[in-house]
Amino acid sequence: MFGYIRPYLPELKLREYELYNAVYCGLCKSMGRSTRFYSRMTLSYDAVFLALVLSSYSGQPFKTYKGRCGLNPFRKKLIAEDNDILRYSGAASCMLTYYSVLDKIKDERGIKRLGAKMLLPACRRMKKKAEQIYPFDNGSADSILSELHTLEDEKCGELDRVSDLFGRLLSYYFRCGAPVDKAESAEAVGFLTGKYIYTADACDDYEKDEKSGAYNPLRYGEGDINIRRKSAFGAMSVWADKAACELALEGRDGLSADIAENIMKLGMIDTAKKVSSEDNGRKHGKNGKRSV
Repeated sequence: MFGYIRPYLPELKLREYELYNAVYCGLCKSMGRSTRFYSRMTLSYDAVFLALVLSSYSGQPFKTYKGRCGLNPFRKKLIAEDNDILRYSGAASCMLTYYSVLDKIKDERGIKRLGAKMLLPACRRMKKKAEQIYPFDNGSADSILSELHTLEDEKCGELDRVSDLFGRLLSYYFRCGAPVDKAESAEAVGFLTGKYIYTADACDDYEKDEKSGAYNPLRYGEGDINIRRKSAFGAMSVWADKAACELALEGRDGLSADIAENIMKLGMIDTAKKVSSEDNGRKHGKNGKRSV
């Protein structure tokens, strides 16, 4: 359910492009040090977005240095220096990955379920490391996911109702990482982002879930599926715009805020358009494992 929160490259300035990649690489290195080296393989665009939003709220810009990446050690590149924001964002990413794997074990069948079960021990170790960085309230997350699974078992066709729960889950991690005086605003951005992600994933996976019989709220809603997809696009556009306005009102000016604004006002809208199209065929290339 990750990989939908990306910048819109045609409108990204060079310095913004460089910082986005620097934050991605810095987050990767930070996770390698803080939450075990293999946690770097779970890094997604969403975690980079979280780091940019928290940087905007705190007014703490990212400092960069020229360093080397293990994937390309012969060429130096800009990397964001490790800081509290990167460590927290990496920890939150590990927690969400852990819950995502649990969800796959519940929902998937066959080889996919087996693969998720094989990943679970590593995810548990990542989770323990993440909890050493921040004392996450797992009870809240467990309660929200229990409500979500109940609605899924009931074959709930109310997309807005189901996406609310994922919004609540994500809002918790945004709130905890923000300064106290910005916590409510960060919570709102997280809630809207979570609703967007769940809805985008439902639109993107509709054909696959229709064939496999897996739960998808769009399968149980009333009316023509193409009309419901268009409605979902409208909702995702509104949520992205509201999130951008919230950050603009409470965040601070800076390069991180500019990139976050590009992601919300342009990148999220572009992705929403692709996944909600009736002939999208999963062509938008979601993977969430590598930056622009």
